[in-house]
Amino acid sequence: MTFLKNWKVSMKLQLLMLPAVLLTLFILFQFGYQSNLISKTAKETYYDKVYVNTALILNADRDFYQAEIAERTYLLSGETMKEDSKESLLADYTENYGQVLERVDTAIANLKKDPELFMEFKHSATQSTLSEQYEQFNDHFNEWLIAYDLKTGEGDLQAKDISFEAAREELNVMTELLDEYSVQAEEEIQHSVIVKIITLSVIILAVAILISLLAAYIVKYLRKNIEKLTLDMNALAENNLAFEPHITNSKDELGTLATSISTLIYSLRGIVIKLSQTSEQLAQSSSAMRNNSDEVTTSMNEIAKTVGEIAEGASSQAEDAQRLVLEIANLGDCVNKSSVSAKELSASSQKIKFASQEGLNSVNQLEEITLKNQSAFQSIFNIIDITSESAGKIGEATAMISDIAKRTKLLALNASIEAASSGEAGKGFAVVAEEIRKLSEQSKNSTMVIDQMLSELKLNIVTASEQSSLVKNAVQLQTTSVGDTKDKYIAIVSALDNINREIITLDSVSIDMELSRANVADIGSSVSAISEEYAASTQETSATTEEVLAAMTNINQIGQEVDLLVIELKELIDKFKINR
Repeated sequence: MTFLKNWKVSMKLQLLMLPAVLLTLFILFQFGYQSNLISKTAKETYYDKVYVNTALILNADRDFYQAEIAERTYLLSGETMKEDSKESLLADYTENYGQVLERVDTAIANLKKDPELFMEFKHSATQSTLSEQYEQFNDHFNEWLIAYDLKTGEGDLQAKDISFEAAREELNVMTELLDEYSVQAEEEIQHSVIVKIITLSVIILAVAILISLLAAYIVKYLRKNIEKLTLDMNALAENNLAFEPHITNSKDELGTLATSISTLIYSLRGIVIKLSQTSEQLAQSSSAMRNNSDEVTTSMNEIAKTVGEIAEGASSQAEDAQRLVLEIANLGDCVNKSSVSAKELSASSQKIKFASQEGLNSVNQLEEITLKNQSAFQSIFNIIDITSESAGKIGEATAMISDIAKRTKLLALNASIEAASSGEAGKGFAVVAEEIRKLSEQSKNSTMVIDQMLSELKLNIVTASEQSSLVKNAVQLQTTSVGDTKDKYIAIVSALDNINREIITLDSVSIDMELSRANVADIGSSVSAISEEYAASTQETSATTEEVLAAMTNINQIGQEVDLLVIELKELIDKFKINR
């Protein structure tokens, strides 16, 4: 097993798992295969062969028995049964024994698909096969069928009964044979399952032994190398670098780890030796650096004082320039506000002009509408006059109707007198006269209502005429007012044009002032920026000087700390055991 040394540890562990995985897959495959096989065999045995065919044979036996019942009923009834009933019994008899043959032949056709069951499997009691039982059944059935003829009444009934019992016995033996076959098939399936379980158990045991041997070898190999590597790491933890590290020839993770540890040990050994040499040189450089930093610190203090004086003067000049820029900015704000106000005034003027123009358009439209209203009111006045004339004519018509009603009433009264003098012959004429009198009364009442309505209509016409005169005067005044308003809007639009021209002139002046202010502001900003840059430069120089001074102080402190670190480094290096 030398080749295993060059495998990775993960590969070795996977090698341990591989047989178990393969065995599990094999078991799952066998379980699925055997389950499917057992299910298929059980279905073929218990359902396709036993259940279906047993049901057919039992149904055939039932039909055979029903044919026998129909025969007995036909014989016992004798001459007392009607011809229709006899024909029905004969039809049942023929149908039932026909179904017997059909069902038995179907069952035998199914069983012939298994030659072993049909030709070789024997009944435990009779020692006969299905093939033999089928032949014997056919013989007995044919004997039963020809022993006695129901239609002619010829034959031997006793022989027919014997053949009937023999044929039914053959059917019974067939069902028993199928039951015995199902029991035998069940035993064979159980035996096959037991054999498979024993075989699978032997395979599992063999694989478990193989995995145990492989695991023992891999564990021994890993423990041996890990113990040696642990000894190397313990020596390294004790600062011991004066030993030869463990080297393995394998190419797995342990071999790589052993190589890395040995490389680490050799590297640490070289680093410790180099640190020992460097610490001595560092101690000398630290002493020289402290001496130089003291000299630089003295010089930088003098430079810092001079730069501070220059920075104060530059800051004062920058403040004066800044105030100048602020004053110019304030002037610019005033100019901008004036320009903004002029623009807003111009915009407002334009809005007023637009609104005045719209108002003028509205006044023109109102003037047109007023003229149309005046014309419409004149038409209304004419209609009122016509309505007044029509009301007068209606009054004349109602007077005529009233006169007719009076005459009709007088005529009805005369007719009633004439009818009364005529006796029985005038009764019908009296009724007509009474109806004419009622009609004249209704006409009179209607003329009174019409007269009342005409009076109200005339009064309303007079009132409407008076109000229309007032409206006519109001419309004329409105027409005059609209004309005056139109003239005033025209004057407003003309004045707004003059205001807009003055606003444009004011805006031009504001623009010129803004340009001048911008030039002065640029000059002031340039002066302020130069002053600020000069002040910032001197401040930066001062800050830089202070930073350099602080840096030199830090360097001095670092030099002292380096001296301490060199001492600690020497003490730390002395703890390592190395072969110098």
